[in-house]
Amino acid sequence: MSKVTEGAIVSGEVVAIKPFGAFVKLETGETGLIHISQISTKYVEKVEDELSVGDVVKAKVLSVEPPGKISLSIKALSDDRPQRGDRRGRRGPADFEDMMKKFMKSSEERLSALAAKQKKR
Repeated sequence: MSKVTEGAIVSGEVVAIKPFGAFVKLETGETGLIHISQISTKYVEKVEDELSVGDVVKAKVLSVEPPGKISLSIKALSDDRPQRGDRRGRRGPADFEDMMKKFMKSSEERLSALAAKQKKR
């Protein structure tokens, strides 16, 4: 049975680096894995670019599964994560109105220029 619980904030020392993530020895003596996708909010090509053996890290426990598999995330503690409604360039209603006004103005200018060209012919 694990001494850590899901959602807890833990700290530990990086004891091994693998291409898929970093193994961290927790203060409880247990070992958890920070998957490469959970190291940073930015793209991580190599784990070694962000972490080294001996680094002390703080992470959130994502899951605890038998037999003692502990999934950790540094990314979950980060303040620069996208907020709801902020993802993939989604915009709020005010931004939509501004975009629509610009589109209408641009369309009217193009139509006027096209009509002026056709009058000259």
